[in-house]
Formats: sequence, structure tokens, C-alpha cells
Amino acid sequence: MKFLLPGMAVLLLIAGCEFNNSSKNEVQPPFKFRELKLHQNNINGQKLWDLFSPRASYRIDQRTAAIENPSGSLYRNGYATYNISASSGVVLNDGEQIELLNNVKLITLDQRKIIITTDRAIWHPSKNTIDLVGNPKATDPTRLLRSGKARFHVQSELLELRNSPSLQQWRRRLSPTQLPELDLLVESVNWYLISGKLLASGPVSSLQRPNQNQKRFLDAASLEGNTKDQWLDFYPPVILRDPSKNMVLKAGLSRWWIKDARISSGMNAEAKIGKLTISGSNLELQDQNHLIRIGSDCELKQPGEQLTANSCRWNWQTGDIYASGDVLLMRSQLNQITRASQMRGKTGKDGIVSFSSPGEQVQTRLQFPRGVPSDKAKSTAIQF
Repeated sequence: MKFLLPGMAVLLLIAGCEFNNSSKNEVQPPFKFRELKLHQNNINGQKLWDLFSPRASYRIDQRTAAIENPSGSLYRNGYATYNISASSGVVLNDGEQIELLNNVKLITLDQRKIIITTDRAIWHPSKNTIDLVGNPKATDPTRLLRSGKARFHVQSELLELRNSPSLQQWRRRLSPTQLPELDLLVESVNWYLISGKLLASGPVSSLQRPNQNQKRFLDAASLEGNTKDQWLDFYPPVILRDPSKNMVLKAGLSRWWIKDARISSGMNAEAKIGKLTISGSNLELQDQNHLIRIGSDCELKQPGEQLTANSCRWNWQTGDIYASGDVLLMRSQLNQITRASQMRGKTGKDGIVSFSSPGEQVQTRLQFPRGVPSDKAKSTAIQF
């Protein structure tokens, strides 16, 4: 039996059918088949997809077939790229629409190891689309995406996720027993499975876990990334909050390098850590080294002091600060100005950094108030 549909031909192969004689006025019982096969080719004769069911029943008056345990393949350029399966299904209007029900799975046949699951899939072969309804999920070895509904474009392998999609990201391997390094909520997601490109419209709200006992919150306007190259770009305004360090960081376009656990931004950024403010450009936040690094135009401010340098870094675990390149330290007390090629600091319990430059040649200028006796000025001690 052949079903002729606009722009395609679907072939149905049947083995061992059963039916009963009935009058024209009686409801026609369904034909039962022990085997059903469907497939579609393009105009060049290359296979687009095929579907097999070991048992099926067909109602000729309704042009529908109920199928059990359907399974098959999706093809690109004549090669199978996905396995598709379900517990049951319905073929409507002789193949114009195929509904797959319960335990629906789409599994890539290459190294990507992507698995798409849903409770119900509505497949329109003429449109090359599969609508995923009822808890759709997509996973690969390091991430899990969920949404209220989704659509899969078969030929382009574009997965559209809508209705409050979420992304969970692990650095090494997706694990149900380990919390992800990133929990992210967005407005919508387009995932191009061939190239790995990921586009998400915002606002973006995310929870980061540099380790299993630490929580950090990152908000952004929108998101772009690549799942093959393992990075995510957060578009400004980007705000990162770390309650455990009393830190708020504001930055421009920022990239999270997933495997390296590193955030970088070439734009101007400002981090407030307690009473200390660090600002500049070419920011790097390195979780594995516990560092915030400012690569250019570094400026540090705290009550009564301001330091500028070509670059600087702060270790939030030890409290150490290192500044290098044309370092200028200005203290409001006595209008003190100190210059050095490099300078170090240590964050105290009160959140104030004490700076010093051991072994370095420094230049210091002091301005004393008028009326201070010269002999007292000569005996004044200077500490850095």
C-alpha cells in the first residue's frame, strides 16, 4: 500500500493482516498487521527517515494506524544521524502526521552523544519538524537542557526550547549525584546541534558553583555559546554576586570557559570586595587559582588609600594582592604618594589591605601641614 502525500511518497509494507467481514452499516474493525514500515526519500532518492513497528492496527475509514514500539532512523545526506523510538504511536492521515507517545527518544549516532527525550512527539514529515510536548529534555556528556516545550528541525538539527528553558552544566561529566557547576534560566534557547552554537534570549539568571559548597549568582542580558568549544558568553550588563566573599562584580561582555573554570572579559570591570574596590580592563576570574586578575589599567580603592598599576591580582583565599608596572599608591593622610615598580598587599580581618614593597626601591613624597616644626617632621616615621 502506498500513501501519496504532497512532496513525498511514504511506503507501507504489511505482513500477515487480519480482518473480519462486516456489513457497510457496521463500524469497520481495524486491520491488524504484524509488521509496519514507513520511509520517506527526497527528490534525489536519498532516504530522509524510516520507521518500523512490529505490530499495528489500521482504520481505513479514519486513515489512521496505531503502532507499538516504533523505532527508526533520521538521515542527513543519505546517512543515518539519529535513532528514534517510543513505546507507542499513531500515524494520522496515512502518514501526514506521526505522533509518538511515552518514552520518546532521539539519540545521535556520532561522537556528540546527544539524547533528546519527551513524553509526546508530534512529527510532521512534510515540514521536517518534530514538536516535543511534555517534559522535553536534551542531554550530552556535560549538560542538561529542559523546557516546557520544544521543536526539533530534522534537516538543520536545530533544537528550539521555549517555556522557561533551563540549562545545567557540569565541567567534566553530567552526574545525577553531583550538583552542576551552573544552573541557568533564560527566556528561550536555540541550540544548533551540528555546529554546537547556543543562543539564549534573556534576562539570564544563573547560579554558579565553583565548588560543591560555594554559591555564586550571575545575571546578564542574554547568552551565546558553543557546546563543542565549551564556552558561554554573557552579554552586559553582567553582574556577579558572591555572598561568601561579600563580593559584587560588574562587567561588560564576559566569557565563561567551562573546562578551565575561568571567566574573562576584555571590557571594563569593577569588583567590590568588602571595603576594597578593584577596577580595570582585561579581567580574569580564575576559580582553580582563587584569583581575580586585572590585566590593564588596574585601580584599587579603599578608605584613605588609592593604588593604580598596569596590572594587579587578588587571591581571595589568602587575601594577598600583587600590583605591578608603574605602581602609584596615594594615601590621604599627609597626601602621601609612593611610587614603585611593584607592590604587595595583605587583606586583614577588617577587610583593609596593608601595602608594602619589600626589596623594592620606592619614591615617597609627603606633604606636612603648615606649622609643623621641622625637627618633628624629621623624626616622623613612614611605613608602607
